[in-house]
Amino acid sequence: MAKNYPTIGEYNQLMQKKGGSAFKSLNGINLIPSKTSPIKVYLFGSGAFAAVFKGSLNGRTYAIRCFLSAEDETINRYKAICSYLKNIHSSWKTDCEFIENEISLNGNAYPILKMEWMNGLLINQFVSNHLSENKVLAELQAKLVSVSEDLERNKIGHGDIQCGNIIISGTSDDFQVKLIDYDGMYVPDLAYKKSIEKGRSEFQHPKRTLNNFSPEMDRFSFWVMITALEALKHDKTLWREVMQGGFNTLDNFLFTIQDFLNPNQSALFNRLYNLNSTSLNFYLETLKWLCNSEYSVIPPPALYGNSSNITKSIPSEHQKYVPNSQSIDRTVSASKYKIITTNGTASVLTSTFQKLGSTPLELDKQTYEGKLILVSNGKETKRITLNSHQNLIEIKFD
Repeated sequence: MAKNYPTIGEYNQLMQKKGGSAFKSLNGINLIPSKTSPIKVYLFGSGAFAAVFKGSLNGRTYAIRCFLSAEDETINRYKAICSYLKNIHSSWKTDCEFIENEISLNGNAYPILKMEWMNGLLINQFVSNHLSENKVLAELQAKLVSVSEDLERNKIGHGDIQCGNIIISGTSDDFQVKLIDYDGMYVPDLAYKKSIEKGRSEFQHPKRTLNNFSPEMDRFSFWVMITALEALKHDKTLWREVMQGGFNTLDNFLFTIQDFLNPNQSALFNRLYNLNSTSLNFYLETLKWLCNSEYSVIPPPALYGNSSNITKSIPSEHQKYVPNSQSIDRTVSASKYKIITTNGTASVLTSTFQKLGSTPLELDKQTYEGKLILVSNGKETKRITLNSHQNLIEIKFD
């Protein structure tokens, strides 16, 4: 059920009139105006659901989000998210607290969301400032992978990893990746719910739906970012704005949804392949394969050279299999599994994307019984659980 909330103007007028005394538990907070001339204005920004104000209390600076509209479901989500994050001690986290009945207007009390005010640069601004420093770009890649691992370790999904929600604090020699905007976050108390958003398309798998709501939902976004950073190590002109011949829209990390939907026709993918870099090709092969695969098979992000769980030769749609013109040998010993494909060769991978070989392939039955394997020709991926009742596994692709 929706509740009627004050307008931006009403909140701002209250701040102008009462200052810090407008709040209950935060009574005395020193409100910081966004501008002082010709009159003081306290609003720092607003979105569809909240107006943002800024204040300092006990030596710390906070962002105060005052709601403009919210369903009961939205309020309950905020409560669950803030409650869960209280016990999480991670470098990417910004402290947040949901406070009920904190501000009164027109005879009614309304909640606020108090969050740590983050100083720093949006990640795309940080990249612009350090574009020529490959060491910094590599460190940023590593930190993004670390954040991804930490989110999943703590059973958290952000839901909208993109330029506007990542702030880099500190200096190029010592910086931290901070995540902001927890509106669409997954925490265990929200299990069995749906996502409230699908995130910016420039960072999302084209098959992501609102049902994809879990600690794994940010994996594709991180793959996009570390791939783009690898590309920028080799060609700085990619970061030029689109009107200047580059691929930077100011809201993306080189890629757009069209690249994900049609990687074979993507001018960006083709240009990156022409750079002929082994390390970059690892990321490109992975990203292109993911674009052509189901959302459910996206592996955790990993850095080139430190990716024990991910093959360096993940098949992708641009790789054409060579049809097998010879007759297929279907003989197999009782102690083996034999995987064959009837319309071309395919790669066989473990459930953690370690490449086992190409079809036709024999696997030891004792070692792989009950294990899940993936068989992919670059366009399709089949998931097969090996069991003792079969020795010959014959795969047909569309």
